Amino acid sequence: MEKNRCRFAVLAACGILLLASSWPVAGQLQVETKVAPLPTEVPLEMRDGVVELSLDGALEIALRRNLDMVIEIYNRTQARVGVEQTLGVYDPLTMVDLRASSVSRPPVSVTNPTNASNQQLGLGLSQFVPTGGLFSVGLQNSRSKSDISGQFNFLNPQYSSGLNLSFTQPLLRDFGRQTFERQIRLAQNRNEKSSADFVQRVVVTVQSLINGYWNLVDAREQLKVQQQSQALARELRERTRILIEAGTMAPLDLVQIDANIAANEEEIIKAEILVAGSEDALRRLMNLPQGPLWDAEIRLTTSPELEPVPPVDVREAIRVALENLPTIRAQRLAVEQARISALFFHNQVLPALDLTLTYGLAGNNAITVFNDQGTPRIATGTFGDALSQIFGADFDGWSAQLTFGYPLGNRGARSARVIADLNLENAKTALTQAEQLVFTDVRETARQITGSAKQIEAARASVYLQERSLEAERKRYENGRSSSFEINRLQQDLAAAKSRQITAIITHRRAHLHFLQSTGMLLKAYNIVIDDPEVSVDRWSFSLFRGRPWAD
Repeated sequence: MEKNRCRFAVLAACGILLLASSWPVAGQLQVETKVAPLPTEVPLEMRDGVVELSLDGALEIALRRNLDMVIEIYNRTQARVGVEQTLGVYDPLTMVDLRASSVSRPPVSVTNPTNASNQQLGLGLSQFVPTGGLFSVGLQNSRSKSDISGQFNFLNPQYSSGLNLSFTQPLLRDFGRQTFERQIRLAQNRNEKSSADFVQRVVVTVQSLINGYWNLVDAREQLKVQQQSQALARELRERTRILIEAGTMAPLDLVQIDANIAANEEEIIKAEILVAGSEDALRRLMNLPQGPLWDAEIRLTTSPELEPVPPVDVREAIRVALENLPTIRAQRLAVEQARISALFFHNQVLPALDLTLTYGLAGNNAITVFNDQGTPRIATGTFGDALSQIFGADFDGWSAQLTFGYPLGNRGARSARVIADLNLENAKTALTQAEQLVFTDVRETARQITGSAKQIEAARASVYLQERSLEAERKRYENGRSSSFEINRLQQDLAAAKSRQITAIITHRRAHLHFLQSTGMLLKAYNIVIDDPEVSVDRWSFSLFRGRPWAD
């Protein structure tokens, strides 16, 4: 686990956005988008019932074990597989048709068989092409045999073969890649949106973990303030008791001091409860296994102190935010998804006009033979004779067909087109709204950074002055020129000033964190790299047209 703190700067675009040069950064942390079991071991060591935890270490554990991250990885995997699923439209379809029959009939003439058998074998292969056309090829073979007399010169058995090629192409409705590949394009869009959602989940996890870390720092520091205030109150009580015994003060002065001690004790109890709750919240964010790690005290090793940072260039920050934020990227993908659907439904309003082209070859086992007188007759050949006619292209034929169809009124397609256009405009409006929210959010966080930095300086000055005031009043009190009431009041004022100082420091941390999140630079700031390889879109991995440049 990285334990050393290192300086870093977050540069937006050309390096204008310099941030928090003393923030802790882990060595590059890689987040994979693959489904994997949770690590069984947690890189935490417990010594004397205490676990020392840096911000770097907490981030590493959370990104590898956080349950929200695990769920999002499953969603990411499903979206990636969804692209491969839609590519199945280009998988060639093979068909095998086997048929056999045997029929026995009573005789009706000498040319009709009383017993006949038939066997058929059909082989087919079809393949879609990107224009929406369907190419198919089929080979049919049959064998027929009957008990008819050979004197009628019938083929018995008869072998018939045919090879048919066909191509059907929509010319209006359902024509073109944009229409035919709509589901593929939508799946690619969903996959990219899933990638943006995953990045956003990582951002949320990192932001929640860091906030949880500083919440615990805040709670512990506030507890220290209350404990220090209680120590001062007890010290005052001891001095007052000595003065009472010396006869320079009345016993009634102890009443106000004891009341202050009791009030401090109440605040300490509240602070201890808050510390315990903050520890559990941090353990939950890291998804620590139940056991000793839930009972051990967490000792935080990363200081909340920050060095001063230069003013933020708001315009550049907004530009970087619009370029990097995963939420904006997801919204832009939503616009593209709506545009894909709108193009499809605009096409569906067109009438159907389909062109079908066919070409076929035929053959059978009939062969011509001549007797001694030179008279020809048809003789029964073999199955090989039928195939020879096929592959020799002895008998062929072709056809071309145009089929037109159009529903009168076409209300369904027209309504779907209007709805798709409305969805597209709605998505564009949502994108504009999201960009506007980014604009205001970045401006607000920039003001928070400036304001919280000023609050830290003011709080430090207040603590210094309160300490000087309390020291001066103590001297007056010891000389009999002040009261315990005034000392109690100044001690409470000092505790409040220290509390405000801690709050100002943590607020400044959170303001910087919010600024990184609102500009899309949070993961870069903490050297977090997401291993999310692009999904390969191979339409022809099992296709007849694999490797053909025209197919793409």
